[in-house]
Amino acid sequence: MKLKLSVLLLLAAFSLSAQPKIAFDKIRHDFGKVKEGDGTASYDFTFKNTGTAPLIIQDVKTTCGCTTPEWTKQPIRPGATGFVKVSYDVKGRPGAINKTITVYSNSPSAPAQLQIVGEVTAVERHPSEAFRYIAGSIRLDDMHVAFNRVYSYEKPSLVVTAYNPGPDAVKVSFIDLPAYIKTEVTPATIKKGGKATIKLTYDAAGKNNWGFVSDRISLILNDNREKDYKLTVTATIEEDFSRWTTAQLQNAPVISVDRQIIDAGKIRKGEKKAYQVKLTNNGKSKLMIRKAESVSPLVTVDAPKEVNAGASADMTVTYDSTGQSGEQSKAITLISNDPKNAQIIVRLKADVTE
Repeated sequence: MKLKLSVLLLLAAFSLSAQPKIAFDKIRHDFGKVKEGDGTASYDFTFKNTGTAPLIIQDVKTTCGCTTPEWTKQPIRPGATGFVKVSYDVKGRPGAINKTITVYSNSPSAPAQLQIVGEVTAVERHPSEAFRYIAGSIRLDDMHVAFNRVYSYEKPSLVVTAYNPGPDAVKVSFIDLPAYIKTEVTPATIKKGGKATIKLTYDAAGKNNWGFVSDRISLILNDNREKDYKLTVTATIEEDFSRWTTAQLQNAPVISVDRQIIDAGKIRKGEKKAYQVKLTNNGKSKLMIRKAESVSPLVTVDAPKEVNAGASADMTVTYDSTGQSGEQSKAITLISNDPKNAQIIVRLKADVTE
């Protein structure tokens, strides 16, 4: 009996010590110079499971919608290899390539980070094609500045180019900027046929928000405040879990919801109803609810700010069907400090009747 117990304990100890481990051949790839007309630049990062248990790639996230990942979906046994393919769409993106790819797996170590770099050489265009957006007497190559994924401590910069096709010089400036967006126009006055770069710097910490955020900033010409032109600035602010230590990851919070679809069934038009979604922290440290909201003004969300380890709390979702008719689907975004499931989408479905 004692011998059997010893064997069982030994097997249990071995099972607990068996862990996967991801090891990439390299974590940085330089595409060099790529022509903008070439379409897509791709590279396969290969890795090996150097651990003692099957490795599973749970998710791969990029810092830009222009970067598309593919990866080995089946479990990788110890000693076997897999891949993460990264494709970068170079069309319409002249300039430097510098993108980060984060690989989440069941390895107890921090998420792996890959990087692609390079330079996209521009295709020569006529100004009317290159600068499609009109703002008064000047033209811009874009009026939507998309910072895409930004970590909460970062201050990235992006550049928009302005072109002056008119006969007179034009001074370009910005007014009423929020404190977390800085602009720098060089040169500030654009001569006839000349160009200027508009550098926008985004302070994610100053924004003090999480997930997808959007601002509209005002550009004016020749100091004329009576007429402004709006540039849209967007970002998706996230926590950088790659900076967490192994101990932090092992003791991280783990969020779960009792349902991701709220089936409200039939609701009369103008009726307002509230629904409960239970949030549970199955981890070992405090769960912080960074954000809980819906883009729909008809949906309000009241969520707890934090949930202790091993505890549960209710999130209240209230739906106002005023002005609605027929089948409805509203999304609620829940952002937390769970490194493996930082964003959850809960969807409310209803059939609004007269």
